[in-house]
Amino acid sequence: MTDRRKTLEMDFAYTYTIIIPHKNIPLLLQRCLDSIPLRQDIQVVIVDDNSSPAVVDFDNFPGSERKDTEIIHTSESKGAGYARNCGLAAAKGRWLLFADADDFFLPGFLDVLDTFALTDYDMIVFRAESTDSDTLRQVESRQEYYGRIREDADWEALRYKNGVPWAKMISASLVRNHRIRFDETPAGNDVMFSAYSDYYARKTALCSQAIYCATVRKNSLYYGVVLENLLARVRVSCRYNRFMRKIGERDKCVNRYYYVQLCRKHFGWRGYLKAVWIYTRMECPDMVYETFSGLLSAKLKKRLCQNPV
Repeated sequence: MTDRRKTLEMDFAYTYTIIIPHKNIPLLLQRCLDSIPLRQDIQVVIVDDNSSPAVVDFDNFPGSERKDTEIIHTSESKGAGYARNCGLAAAKGRWLLFADADDFFLPGFLDVLDTFALTDYDMIVFRAESTDSDTLRQVESRQEYYGRIREDADWEALRYKNGVPWAKMISASLVRNHRIRFDETPAGNDVMFSAYSDYYARKTALCSQAIYCATVRKNSLYYGVVLENLLARVRVSCRYNRFMRKIGERDKCVNRYYYVQLCRKHFGWRGYLKAVWIYTRMECPDMVYETFSGLLSAKLKKRLCQNPV
């Protein structure tokens, strides 16, 4: 046994911890679990976010028959960010991986992970495929910059541009030492976790092999149009931009004013005014100025085109 492997086994009970938040989709959760082979060095942590007993059979909860799986039941209904934080508190693996309950891992993904298991990277980023959750028909990947994730790519060019925790292998020591946690918000809980992970990671690898399938499901949080979720995304995007300014990465700021526009489109003036209030109070002042001056300029230009002198 090498000194490196001895150190690994002394410091951590497992090589990998896979954290899966869940709410009311037991069949899809089972599909996700079925994609994870049973291995002694893998810990699976499922955190149920107060699912309904009308939907979930708690006496036969998915994963209860697996020796490698720890199931945490919460009663707070605080969302995926809270559930993931509960999973982090229970994690005993050297490497952290995250999966959404309606997604799954691709065949052979552990062979890919194992090539990095004994390295000293802080984080490894992989590719993720996407399929329709119902038909499993392949669709365009939900992963941003999918085609640019390859071994010879410039990590600095991709840093802060992949704001999801899945399809990544993250050092538990990195997360623990810097106390990185998920936001406990209705939506966008993973944005700042990903930003902080990217910031603190000093040694990162990119791998062009796909290990994960991020499915497309119309009823998922990602695609649902709910006012509180949109307002949460406005808040998180403002916090993200302020963080980018703080660390000197102004060029990585992203104007998410379209979330404000979506509030008006789907929820009228009531939703729009709530979103504008958050945006103007929390966003960087110069971005607010650029946004509204641009909107005013576009409106004036449109009026001139309609009523030429």
